[in-house]
Amino acid sequence: MNIGVDVDGVLVELESYQLEMGAIFFKKKYGYDIVNPAGFDIREIFDCTEKERKSFWLRHIWKHIIFHPAQDNAAKFIGEVHTKGHKIYIITSRVYTTQRGFLGWLSRAILTNWLKRHGVVYDEIFFCSERNSAEDKMRGCKKYEIDVMIEDKAENIIAISEFTKVICFDAAYNRDCEGENIIRVRNWNEVYSLINQYE
Repeated sequence: MNIGVDVDGVLVELESYQLEMGAIFFKKKYGYDIVNPAGFDIREIFDCTEKERKSFWLRHIWKHIIFHPAQDNAAKFIGEVHTKGHKIYIITSRVYTTQRGFLGWLSRAILTNWLKRHGVVYDEIFFCSERNSAEDKMRGCKKYEIDVMIEDKAENIIAISEFTKVICFDAAYNRDCEGENIIRVRNWNEVYSLINQYE
Protein backbone atom coordinates (compact mmCIF):
# COMPACT_ATOMS: atom_id res chain seq x y z
CA MET A 1 0.00 0.00 0.00
CA ASN A 2 0.95 3.63 -0.45
CA ILE A 3 0.28 5.50 2.79
CA GLY A 4 0.13 9.28 3.09
CA VAL A 5 0.96 10.87 6.45
CA ASP A 6 0.30 14.45 7.51
CA VAL A 7 2.63 16.14 10.01
CA ASP A 8 0.96 18.75 12.25
CA GLY A 9 -1.97 17.21 14.10
CA VAL A 10 -0.95 13.66 13.08
CA LEU A 11 2.78 13.09 13.62
CA VAL A 12 3.03 16.11 15.92
CA GLU A 13 0.28 17.00 18.40
CA LEU A 14 -1.12 20.45 17.60
CA GLU A 15 -4.50 20.88 19.32
CA SER A 16 -3.41 21.14 22.97
CA TYR A 17 -0.29 23.12 22.02
CA GLN A 18 -2.39 25.88 20.45
CA LEU A 19 -4.85 25.88 23.35
CA GLU A 20 -2.28 25.89 26.14
CA MET A 21 0.33 28.22 24.66
CA GLY A 22 -2.33 30.39 23.07
CA ALA A 23 -4.23 30.83 26.35
CA ILE A 24 -1.08 32.17 28.05
CA PHE A 25 -0.02 34.36 25.12
CA PHE A 26 -3.39 35.93 24.28
CA LYS A 27 -4.37 36.54 27.91
CA LYS A 28 -1.08 38.25 28.68
CA LYS A 29 -0.72 40.27 25.47
CA TYR A 30 -4.32 41.09 24.49
CA GLY A 31 -6.51 40.08 27.44
CA TYR A 32 -8.26 37.44 25.29
CA ASP A 33 -9.75 34.19 26.53
CA ILE A 34 -10.48 31.08 24.48
CA VAL A 35 -13.62 31.68 22.43
CA ASN A 36 -13.83 28.40 20.52
CA PRO A 37 -11.84 25.48 21.99
CA ALA A 38 -12.89 23.38 18.98
CA GLY A 39 -11.32 25.79 16.47
CA PHE A 40 -8.72 24.45 14.04
CA ASP A 41 -6.55 27.54 13.96
CA ILE A 42 -5.49 30.24 16.42
CA ARG A 43 -7.82 32.74 14.71
CA GLU A 44 -10.83 30.49 15.32
CA ILE A 45 -9.80 29.60 18.87
CA PHE A 46 -9.28 33.18 20.07
CA ASP A 47 -11.32 35.15 17.50
CA CYS A 48 -8.23 37.27 16.87
CA THR A 49 -7.02 39.23 13.86
CA GLU A 50 -4.57 37.84 11.31
CA LYS A 51 -1.95 40.23 12.69
CA GLU A 52 -2.49 38.86 16.21
CA ARG A 53 -2.32 35.29 14.91
CA LYS A 54 1.00 36.05 13.22
CA SER A 55 2.25 37.62 16.45
CA PHE A 56 1.53 34.37 18.31
CA TRP A 57 3.23 32.14 15.74
CA LEU A 58 6.26 34.43 15.41
CA ARG A 59 6.84 33.79 19.09
CA HIS A 60 5.97 30.06 19.15
CA ILE A 61 6.49 28.52 15.70
CA TRP A 62 10.17 27.61 16.07
CA LYS A 63 9.71 26.02 19.48
CA HIS A 64 6.83 23.98 18.06
CA ILE A 65 8.46 22.77 14.85
CA ILE A 66 11.91 22.10 16.33
CA PHE A 67 11.25 20.73 19.82
CA HIS A 68 7.69 19.37 19.95
CA PRO A 69 7.88 15.55 20.23
CA ALA A 70 6.29 12.99 17.95
CA GLN A 71 2.94 11.48 18.93
CA ASP A 72 3.23 8.29 21.01
CA ASN A 73 4.13 5.23 18.87
CA ALA A 74 4.01 7.17 15.58
CA ALA A 75 7.59 6.41 14.53
CA LYS A 76 7.38 2.84 15.85
CA PHE A 77 4.28 1.91 13.88
CA ILE A 78 5.33 3.75 10.72
CA GLY A 79 8.59 1.79 10.88
CA GLU A 80 6.76 -1.51 11.28
CA VAL A 81 4.44 -0.74 8.38
CA HIS A 82 7.39 0.31 6.21
CA THR A 83 9.26 -2.89 7.08
CA LYS A 84 6.31 -4.86 5.70
CA GLY A 85 6.95 -3.24 2.31
CA HIS A 86 4.40 -0.43 2.37
CA LYS A 87 5.47 2.98 1.04
CA ILE A 88 5.26 6.01 3.34
CA TYR A 89 4.72 9.47 1.87
CA ILE A 90 4.82 12.54 4.09
CA ILE A 91 2.25 14.99 2.66
CA THR A 92 2.30 18.21 4.65
CA SER A 93 1.24 21.85 4.62
CA ARG A 94 3.88 22.75 7.22
CA VAL A 95 4.35 26.51 7.40
CA TYR A 96 6.91 28.12 5.05
CA THR A 97 7.93 24.83 3.38
CA THR A 98 6.70 25.89 -0.08
CA GLN A 99 8.39 29.30 0.10
CA ARG A 100 11.46 30.06 -1.96
CA GLY A 101 14.57 31.47 -0.38
CA PHE A 102 16.14 30.99 3.02
CA LEU A 103 12.93 30.71 5.08
CA GLY A 104 11.57 27.94 2.87
CA TRP A 105 14.88 26.09 2.90
CA LEU A 106 15.12 26.43 6.69
CA SER A 107 11.59 25.15 7.30
CA ARG A 108 12.12 22.13 5.01
CA ALA A 109 15.47 21.39 6.67
CA ILE A 110 13.95 21.62 10.16
CA LEU A 111 11.20 19.18 9.21
CA THR A 112 13.48 16.63 7.55
CA ASN A 113 15.85 16.86 10.53
CA TRP A 114 12.91 16.43 12.96
CA LEU A 115 11.75 13.31 11.09
CA LYS A 116 15.26 11.87 11.24
CA ARG A 117 15.72 12.68 14.96
CA HIS A 118 12.41 11.00 15.82
CA GLY A 119 13.08 7.94 13.67
CA VAL A 120 10.21 8.51 11.25
CA VAL A 121 10.99 6.59 8.06
CA TYR A 122 9.49 7.67 4.75
CA ASP A 123 9.99 7.22 1.01
CA GLU A 124 9.14 10.71 -0.24
CA ILE A 125 7.98 14.04 1.13
CA PHE A 126 5.48 16.31 -0.64
CA PHE A 127 5.20 19.92 0.51
CA CYS A 128 1.83 21.67 0.16
CA SER A 129 0.97 25.33 0.55
CA GLU A 130 -0.98 26.42 3.62
CA ARG A 131 -3.36 28.51 1.51
CA ASN A 132 -4.28 25.73 -0.95
CA SER A 133 -3.82 22.85 1.46
CA ALA A 134 -6.77 20.67 0.35
CA GLU A 135 -6.04 21.11 -3.36
CA ASP A 136 -2.31 20.48 -2.95
CA LYS A 137 -2.81 17.46 -0.71
CA MET A 138 -5.22 15.97 -3.23
CA ARG A 139 -2.54 16.51 -5.88
CA GLY A 140 0.03 14.75 -3.68
CA CYS A 141 -2.32 11.82 -3.06
CA LYS A 142 -2.91 11.41 -6.79
CA LYS A 143 0.78 11.75 -7.63
CA TYR A 144 1.77 8.95 -5.25
CA GLU A 145 -1.40 6.90 -5.78
CA ILE A 146 -2.14 6.97 -2.06
CA ASP A 147 -4.31 4.09 -0.82
CA VAL A 148 -4.93 5.64 2.60
CA MET A 149 -4.14 9.13 3.92
CA ILE A 150 -3.76 9.95 7.63
CA GLU A 151 -5.00 13.52 8.13
CA ASP A 152 -6.56 15.80 10.77
CA LYS A 153 -7.79 18.95 8.98
CA ALA A 154 -11.50 18.60 8.12
CA GLU A 155 -11.27 20.47 4.80
CA ASN A 156 -8.46 18.19 3.65
CA ILE A 157 -10.18 15.03 4.89
CA ILE A 158 -13.35 15.79 2.93
CA ALA A 159 -11.45 16.59 -0.27
CA ILE A 160 -9.14 13.57 -0.10
CA SER A 161 -11.97 11.16 0.84
CA GLU A 162 -13.46 11.72 -2.62
CA PHE A 163 -10.34 10.08 -4.04
CA THR A 164 -9.19 7.52 -1.45
CA LYS A 165 -9.59 6.25 2.13
CA VAL A 166 -8.79 8.71 4.92
CA ILE A 167 -7.87 7.90 8.50
CA CYS A 168 -9.13 10.93 10.43
CA PHE A 169 -6.87 11.65 13.41
CA ASP A 170 -9.40 12.72 16.04
CA ALA A 171 -9.46 16.31 17.32
CA ALA A 172 -12.18 18.65 18.58
CA TYR A 173 -11.92 20.62 15.33
CA ASN A 174 -12.78 17.65 13.09
CA ARG A 175 -15.55 15.93 15.11
CA ASP A 176 -18.20 16.73 12.46
CA CYS A 177 -16.08 15.20 9.73
CA GLU A 178 -17.79 12.02 8.53
CA GLY A 179 -18.16 10.22 5.24
CA GLU A 180 -18.03 6.98 3.34
CA ASN A 181 -14.22 6.85 3.02
CA ILE A 182 -13.46 8.36 6.44
CA ILE A 183 -12.53 6.33 9.53
CA ARG A 184 -11.76 8.07 12.83
CA VAL A 185 -8.91 7.08 15.15
CA ARG A 186 -7.71 8.50 18.49
CA ASN A 187 -4.08 7.38 18.50
CA TRP A 188 -1.35 5.61 16.54
CA ASN A 189 -2.23 2.21 18.02
CA GLU A 190 -5.60 2.49 16.27
CA VAL A 191 -3.90 3.69 13.05
CA TYR A 192 -1.69 0.60 13.06
CA SER A 193 -4.62 -1.71 13.71
CA LEU A 194 -6.59 -0.18 10.82
CA ILE A 195 -3.71 -0.43 8.38
CA ASN A 196 -3.31 -4.10 9.27
CA GLN A 197 -7.01 -4.58 8.46
CA TYR A 198 -6.55 -2.83 5.09
CA GLU A 199 -3.77 -5.30 4.23
